[in-house]
Amino acid sequence: MELVRRTIERYVHLADEEWALVLPCWERFNFERGSLVSTSGEVEDRFYIVEEGVQRLFVEHDGSEHCLGFSYGHSWSGDYDSFVRQAPGRFVVQALTPSVLLGIRHLDLMRLYGTIPAMERWGRLILEELLVGRATREIEQIALTAEERYKRLVDRSPHLLQQVSQKDIASYLRMTPETFSRLRAKVG
Repeated sequence: MELVRRTIERYVHLADEEWALVLPCWERFNFERGSLVSTSGEVEDRFYIVEEGVQRLFVEHDGSEHCLGFSYGHSWSGDYDSFVRQAPGRFVVQALTPSVLLGIRHLDLMRLYGTIPAMERWGRLILEELLVGRATREIEQIALTAEERYKRLVDRSPHLLQQVSQKDIASYLRMTPETFSRLRAKVG
């Protein structure tokens, strides 16, 4: 659970006795390629840190899947919207590669928030980070050209080009697979 400790310490400092309460709450989960981490219509009971693998967050609308994001390499994963609201999810999270996720149950996290003030601060800081990331993505979708969006993805997450289908990346970038293919050939 060293990854849990390193991840939380990016935001807050905990005393040894607090770690003794926090670390046992986290569990390791293995997901095969193609399996679902979170399903729309079900309440998300866990919040995850990605130890290994790549997952995609998508929504189904009018018979199509619309990719909203990817999680990988020590980032957050799961349907955070459903997790926070404890209401049926609107998103699907799918493992695109074999994945190992470290998860904490909602009930355990709420108990830690009430017991350890620094953990409540950690939760607020994560929420702020996720909101800023969402706002940045929305602005990029409106303000950047398809080529600029492609270049940003390549700069931020070049490994996705090897691990994620062109169809999913194109959906994430809000372009057709054909446009994505032309950009990839043009830009590299």
